[in-house]
Amino acid sequence: MFDKTILHNYVVKKTAILTTIVSFFLVGCGSDQNYKREIDGNEDYLNSPALKPLIIPKGMSIPAESADFFIYKLDSKGNLGKQVDIRPPVVPIPTISDSFVVYNNGVVTFNSPLSADVWNKIPNTLNNRNIPISSSDNSTIKTGKAFIVRADEEQTVEASFIFERKIVGDTQTITVSLGSLTRGADDISSQPLEVQRYVVGLFNSLMDDLAPQSFREPLVKDPNENESKKEADKDAESMKRHKEDLKDHLNKK
Repeated sequence: MFDKTILHNYVVKKTAILTTIVSFFLVGCGSDQNYKREIDGNEDYLNSPALKPLIIPKGMSIPAESADFFIYKLDSKGNLGKQVDIRPPVVPIPTISDSFVVYNNGVVTFNSPLSADVWNKIPNTLNNRNIPISSSDNSTIKTGKAFIVRADEEQTVEASFIFERKIVGDTQTITVSLGSLTRGADDISSQPLEVQRYVVGLFNSLMDDLAPQSFREPLVKDPNENESKKEADKDAESMKRHKEDLKDHLNKK
Protein backbone atom coordinates (compact mmCIF):
# COMPACT_ATOMS: atom_id res chain seq x y z
CA MET A 1 0.00 0.00 0.00
CA PHE A 2 1.27 3.52 -0.89
CA ASP A 3 2.35 5.33 2.31
CA LYS A 4 1.54 9.06 2.03
CA THR A 5 3.44 9.82 5.26
CA ILE A 6 6.71 8.49 3.85
CA LEU A 7 6.21 10.48 0.65
CA HIS A 8 5.46 13.63 2.62
CA ASN A 9 8.62 13.24 4.76
CA TYR A 10 10.70 12.61 1.65
CA VAL A 11 9.40 15.74 -0.05
CA VAL A 12 9.97 17.85 3.07
CA LYS A 13 13.57 16.63 3.44
CA LYS A 14 14.33 17.15 -0.24
CA THR A 15 12.84 20.65 -0.14
CA ALA A 16 14.90 21.53 2.93
CA ILE A 17 18.11 20.33 1.23
CA LEU A 18 17.39 22.32 -1.94
CA THR A 19 16.54 25.41 0.13
CA THR A 20 19.85 25.14 1.98
CA ILE A 21 21.80 24.80 -1.26
CA VAL A 22 20.06 27.78 -2.82
CA SER A 23 20.68 29.88 0.29
CA PHE A 24 24.41 29.15 0.04
CA PHE A 25 24.39 30.37 -3.56
CA LEU A 26 22.51 33.53 -2.57
CA VAL A 27 24.95 34.25 0.24
CA GLY A 28 27.84 33.79 -2.15
CA CYS A 29 26.27 36.18 -4.65
CA GLY A 30 25.47 38.72 -1.97
CA SER A 31 29.08 38.86 -0.68
CA ASP A 32 30.69 38.96 -4.13
CA GLN A 33 31.43 42.62 -4.81
CA ASN A 34 33.52 42.07 -7.95
CA TYR A 35 30.77 43.39 -10.19
CA LYS A 36 31.35 46.85 -8.69
CA ARG A 37 35.02 46.81 -9.69
CA GLU A 38 35.19 44.82 -12.92
CA ILE A 39 33.96 45.19 -16.48
CA ASP A 40 31.32 42.55 -17.14
CA GLY A 41 31.50 41.10 -20.64
CA ASN A 42 32.57 38.30 -22.92
CA GLU A 43 36.31 37.60 -22.87
CA ASP A 44 36.57 35.20 -25.80
CA TYR A 45 38.63 37.80 -27.63
CA LEU A 46 41.51 37.00 -25.27
CA ASN A 47 41.79 33.59 -26.95
CA SER A 48 41.95 35.00 -30.48
CA PRO A 49 44.95 33.70 -32.49
CA ALA A 50 47.72 36.13 -33.33
CA LEU A 51 47.66 37.70 -36.78
CA LYS A 52 49.81 35.96 -39.37
CA PRO A 53 52.24 37.84 -41.60
CA LEU A 54 50.67 39.06 -44.85
CA ILE A 55 51.84 36.97 -47.82
CA ILE A 56 52.04 38.93 -51.08
CA PRO A 57 51.76 36.78 -54.22
CA LYS A 58 54.43 37.29 -56.86
CA GLY A 59 53.57 39.87 -59.48
CA MET A 60 51.12 41.76 -57.27
CA SER A 61 51.86 45.32 -56.28
CA ILE A 62 50.82 46.67 -52.90
CA PRO A 63 50.28 50.26 -51.72
CA ALA A 64 53.19 52.05 -50.15
CA GLU A 65 53.41 51.76 -46.38
CA SER A 66 52.06 54.63 -44.32
CA ALA A 67 53.02 55.34 -40.73
CA ASP A 68 49.50 56.70 -40.14
CA PHE A 69 48.13 53.17 -40.00
CA PHE A 70 51.04 51.39 -38.32
CA ILE A 71 50.09 49.58 -35.09
CA TYR A 72 52.91 49.52 -32.61
CA LYS A 73 53.20 46.56 -30.30
CA LEU A 74 53.34 47.60 -26.66
CA ASP A 75 54.30 45.47 -23.69
CA SER A 76 51.83 46.31 -20.95
CA LYS A 77 53.24 46.29 -17.44
CA GLY A 78 50.02 47.16 -15.64
CA ASN A 79 46.93 45.19 -14.71
CA LEU A 80 44.78 43.72 -17.45
CA GLY A 81 41.26 42.36 -17.83
CA LYS A 82 39.43 41.71 -14.59
CA GLN A 83 42.43 42.88 -12.57
CA VAL A 84 41.66 46.47 -13.61
CA ASP A 85 39.67 48.40 -11.01
CA ILE A 86 37.03 50.42 -12.90
CA ARG A 87 35.73 52.37 -9.90
CA PRO A 88 36.11 56.14 -10.31
CA PRO A 89 38.19 58.04 -7.76
CA VAL A 90 36.16 59.71 -5.02
CA VAL A 91 36.21 63.50 -4.71
CA PRO A 92 35.84 65.62 -1.56
CA ILE A 93 32.47 67.37 -1.27
CA PRO A 94 32.14 70.26 1.24
CA THR A 95 28.75 70.81 2.86
CA ILE A 96 29.66 73.86 4.95
CA SER A 97 28.72 77.33 3.72
CA ASP A 98 31.62 79.60 2.69
CA SER A 99 34.07 76.69 2.60
CA PHE A 100 36.23 75.03 -0.04
CA VAL A 101 38.27 71.83 -0.29
CA VAL A 102 41.01 70.37 -2.49
CA TYR A 103 42.65 66.94 -2.65
CA ASN A 104 46.29 66.60 -3.64
CA ASN A 105 48.93 63.92 -3.13
CA GLY A 106 47.08 62.00 -0.45
CA VAL A 107 45.94 65.02 1.57
CA VAL A 108 42.51 66.64 1.85
CA THR A 109 42.83 70.38 2.60
CA PHE A 110 39.63 71.96 3.86
CA ASN A 111 39.04 75.62 4.70
CA SER A 112 35.94 76.80 6.57
CA PRO A 113 34.78 79.55 8.94
CA LEU A 114 35.62 79.02 12.60
CA SER A 115 31.95 79.50 13.37
CA ALA A 116 31.17 76.15 11.70
CA ASP A 117 32.93 74.44 14.63
CA VAL A 118 34.15 71.59 12.41
CA TRP A 119 37.17 70.69 14.55
CA ASN A 120 35.19 69.89 17.68
CA LYS A 121 32.85 67.60 15.74
CA ILE A 122 35.58 65.37 14.28
CA PRO A 123 35.71 63.08 17.38
CA ASN A 124 31.99 62.33 17.01
CA THR A 125 32.45 61.27 13.37
CA LEU A 126 35.38 59.03 14.34
CA ASN A 127 33.41 57.50 17.21
CA ASN A 128 30.44 56.75 14.94
CA ARG A 129 32.76 54.79 12.66
CA ASN A 130 34.59 52.96 15.46
CA ILE A 131 37.88 54.74 14.77
CA PRO A 132 39.76 55.26 18.07
CA ILE A 133 41.63 58.48 18.88
CA SER A 134 45.18 57.88 20.10
CA SER A 135 46.04 61.52 20.82
CA SER A 136 44.49 64.96 20.35
CA ASP A 137 44.96 68.64 21.15
CA ASN A 138 43.85 71.96 19.66
CA SER A 139 45.89 71.47 16.48
CA THR A 140 46.29 67.72 15.88
CA ILE A 141 44.13 64.60 16.13
CA LYS A 142 45.76 61.23 15.54
CA THR A 143 43.74 58.04 15.36
CA GLY A 144 44.67 54.50 16.17
CA LYS A 145 44.36 51.74 13.59
CA ALA A 146 40.82 50.71 12.72
CA PHE A 147 39.16 48.42 10.21
CA ILE A 148 37.36 50.36 7.49
CA VAL A 149 34.46 48.52 5.85
CA ARG A 150 33.35 49.40 2.32
CA ALA A 151 30.45 47.81 0.46
CA ASP A 152 32.53 47.52 -2.73
CA GLU A 153 35.42 45.64 -1.08
CA GLU A 154 35.58 41.97 -0.18
CA GLN A 155 38.47 42.49 2.24
CA THR A 156 38.55 45.33 4.73
CA VAL A 157 41.53 47.59 5.19
CA GLU A 158 43.16 48.72 8.41
CA ALA A 159 43.92 52.42 8.49
CA SER A 160 44.92 55.25 10.76
CA PHE A 161 44.44 58.96 10.07
CA ILE A 162 45.88 62.35 11.01
CA PHE A 163 43.88 65.59 11.27
CA GLU A 164 45.77 68.87 11.56
CA ARG A 165 44.39 72.39 12.00
CA LYS A 166 45.71 75.92 11.46
CA ILE A 167 43.71 79.02 12.39
CA VAL A 168 44.07 82.24 10.42
CA GLY A 169 41.77 85.06 11.46
CA ASP A 170 38.21 83.81 11.53
CA THR A 171 38.89 80.77 9.32
CA GLN A 172 40.48 77.40 9.92
CA THR A 173 42.31 75.07 7.54
CA ILE A 174 42.00 71.38 8.35
CA THR A 175 44.03 68.69 6.60
CA VAL A 176 43.22 64.97 6.57
CA SER A 177 45.92 62.43 5.71
CA LEU A 178 46.79 58.79 6.28
CA GLY A 179 48.94 57.47 9.08
CA SER A 180 48.89 53.93 7.70
CA LEU A 181 46.92 51.79 5.25
CA THR A 182 47.12 48.01 4.95
CA ARG A 183 45.00 45.28 3.43
CA GLY A 184 45.81 42.00 5.10
CA ALA A 185 49.62 41.75 5.15
CA ASP A 186 50.03 44.21 2.24
CA ASP A 187 50.93 47.85 2.77
CA ILE A 188 48.89 49.79 0.19
CA SER A 189 49.75 53.30 1.39
CA SER A 190 51.82 53.84 -1.78
CA GLN A 191 48.84 53.20 -4.10
CA PRO A 192 47.39 56.64 -4.98
CA LEU A 193 43.84 55.50 -5.76
CA GLU A 194 43.57 53.47 -2.57
CA VAL A 195 44.85 56.37 -0.50
CA GLN A 196 42.40 58.76 -2.14
CA ARG A 197 39.52 56.35 -1.66
CA TYR A 198 39.97 56.13 2.11
CA VAL A 199 41.20 59.64 2.96
CA VAL A 200 38.49 61.36 0.91
CA GLY A 201 35.96 58.77 2.09
CA LEU A 202 36.54 59.71 5.73
CA PHE A 203 36.40 63.43 4.93
CA ASN A 204 33.08 62.99 3.12
CA SER A 205 31.76 61.07 6.12
CA LEU A 206 32.62 64.09 8.28
CA MET A 207 30.88 66.41 5.81
CA ASP A 208 27.83 64.13 5.78
CA ASP A 209 27.60 64.38 9.57
CA LEU A 210 27.87 68.17 9.42
CA ALA A 211 25.54 68.72 6.48
CA PRO A 212 22.62 71.04 7.27
CA GLN A 213 19.10 69.65 7.14
CA SER A 214 18.47 71.42 3.85
CA PHE A 215 21.05 69.11 2.24
CA ARG A 216 19.09 66.06 3.35
CA GLU A 217 15.65 67.18 2.24
CA PRO A 218 14.58 66.69 -1.38
CA LEU A 219 13.91 69.82 -3.35
CA VAL A 220 10.16 70.44 -3.47
CA LYS A 221 9.03 72.12 -6.65
CA ASP A 222 6.73 75.07 -6.22
CA PRO A 223 3.39 74.15 -7.88
CA ASN A 224 2.91 77.81 -8.83
CA GLU A 225 6.27 77.98 -10.57
CA ASN A 226 4.95 76.84 -13.97
CA GLU A 227 2.03 79.27 -13.82
CA SER A 228 4.35 82.15 -12.96
CA LYS A 229 6.62 81.22 -15.86
CA LYS A 230 3.67 81.09 -18.25
CA GLU A 231 2.50 84.53 -17.12
CA ALA A 232 6.02 85.94 -17.53
CA ASP A 233 6.32 84.45 -21.03
CA LYS A 234 2.90 85.85 -21.95
CA ASP A 235 3.87 89.33 -20.73
CA ALA A 236 7.15 89.15 -22.64
CA GLU A 237 5.36 88.10 -25.84
CA SER A 238 2.79 90.91 -25.42
CA MET A 239 5.55 93.46 -24.93
CA LYS A 240 7.35 92.17 -28.03
CA ARG A 241 4.21 92.57 -30.17
CA HIS A 242 3.63 96.05 -28.75
CA LYS A 243 7.16 97.12 -29.71
CA GLU A 244 6.74 95.70 -33.23
CA ASP A 245 3.41 97.51 -33.68
CA LEU A 246 4.97 100.75 -32.48
CA LYS A 247 7.88 100.32 -34.86
CA ASP A 248 5.54 99.71 -37.83
CA HIS A 249 3.51 102.78 -36.88
CA LEU A 250 6.59 104.98 -36.81
CA ASN A 251 7.83 103.63 -40.15
CA LYS A 252 4.52 104.53 -41.84
CA LYS A 253 4.81 108.19 -40.84
